[in-house]
Amino acid sequence: MRDTVGERLHTLNPGSTIPGITMPATMHAAAANNYMWISCPNSSARESCWPSFFVRPDGVITGRVRLHTAGILVSEVNTDAPLSDSTVAWRERTMRGILHSGTLVRDRRSDERTRL
Repeated sequence: MRDTVGERLHTLNPGSTIPGITMPATMHAAAANNYMWISCPNSSARESCWPSFFVRPDGVITGRVRLHTAGILVSEVNTDAPLSDSTVAWRERTMRGILHSGTLVRDRRSDERTRL
């Protein structure tokens, strides 16, 4: 899996495999975009792509185990903690299906998204 990334790019990324790069980033984004707590375990394989970790609703990691080491991560979930909620301003509108700022703009380029 490391060959897919390319050795010259290993130093530029937090992992050396596609799952090791994308999964932690995806969990950060999912937690912050959806304002939810996320536990992201690794596999039980001898060598894991990322260490297990826990993310708060604001995208901050609160705990992590060591990579390639057996361990248990215990994380506290405090639902009363004053955390930053970057999506609160538009969450309710989005849940109602309003996916724009309030003024819908009609644009030919937006209507024909398969053409340049």
